[in-house]
Amino acid sequence: MVRSWDNTPNGTMRAITLTSPRATPPTACFTYRTDYPKPSLPNPHFCLVRIYAIGLNRAELRARNAEPVSPVEFGIFKEEFQDECPQVLGEEFVGEVVEAGSNTEFKLGDRVAGWAYGGGKAYDGSYAEFTICHQRRLWKLGEAAKDVPWAVLGAIPMGLWTAYGALFLAAETKPRDVVFVHGATSSVGLWAILVAKDQGCYVIATTRQESKVKKLKDAGADWVVLDSELQNPQMIQQIAATEVQTVLELVGLEALENISMPVTKAGGTVVKCGILGKVWKMSLSAGLVTAKRKLTTFTTLDEDYDYASRVLQDAVKKVKSGKYNKENFLDSTYNLEDVGLAHQRMEDCAACGKVVLLVQ
Repeated sequence: MVRSWDNTPNGTMRAITLTSPRATPPTACFTYRTDYPKPSLPNPHFCLVRIYAIGLNRAELRARNAEPVSPVEFGIFKEEFQDECPQVLGEEFVGEVVEAGSNTEFKLGDRVAGWAYGGGKAYDGSYAEFTICHQRRLWKLGEAAKDVPWAVLGAIPMGLWTAYGALFLAAETKPRDVVFVHGATSSVGLWAILVAKDQGCYVIATTRQESKVKKLKDAGADWVVLDSELQNPQMIQQIAATEVQTVLELVGLEALENISMPVTKAGGTVVKCGILGKVWKMSLSAGLVTAKRKLTTFTTLDEDYDYASRVLQDAVKKVKSGKYNKENFLDSTYNLEDVGLAHQRMEDCAACGKVVLLVQ
């Protein structure tokens, strides 16, 4: 079967390949190569991008273990679904266009961000020096990006868009609403605090670790609650009394019944878009969702391309101006060849914000 991304390699590049799925520790899973085939444009709708920074996502921990994927994770390529995992993981990146397809609106030198769902499952992902990307998966970062370091740019795209889309598209959150972010030390959680405060919302954030409370407050959270306190019904009632309009559930399905729904006001919305707890499926009681509360989901699959572009470029401008401080959303950086150590930091839940790989 010929697929839309099939291409003839042109030269070689540096890349990280998944050679031993499920091995422990994570460093044993990967091999650093300097002779990996460099892709070429498969058709006029793609661009070739020189990658400079890669934001890591928890979906890549699952991809590292070669766990089954769903056709929906292929996004625009779902009609070309394949079971096999690509050799190169990585689902988002920032870099410069080095070759633009004739049917795209990109040009040589454009600073761009791209994402390719669940570790680049359709074809090789972003743990590499170069990648191909379809025009509908690629966004210009705007003029302000020229003044923002690659490491900082790498910590923005998917975390920002997932948080913004969950709050303001899926949940239709309004300025001055009360927002509850469960699992706020993730990249999405920290971006949720930043964009919600930017819209004048009151934000309640949670963390399992007392050492991370200050980071959440520095990002703008008005009230930080430890997850251990959420086991107390009185705390749930106290949070609910604040009239929470929107809950962003990032811990997972297991928290819906005992935490997310109980703290949500009548007419409010719970948006489930995170699996920090690694529970991928469960049975929900029939009475969990009532007509008074809405349960929905949001992923990067849901993007409106032009809307996402505006949100992304606006965020880059605010990073450049200092309105969004990099210390609020960038956790740490690693060189490409140290991807195993970066995965270990995520696996240990040591990160507070985005972990970024640099391709120097």
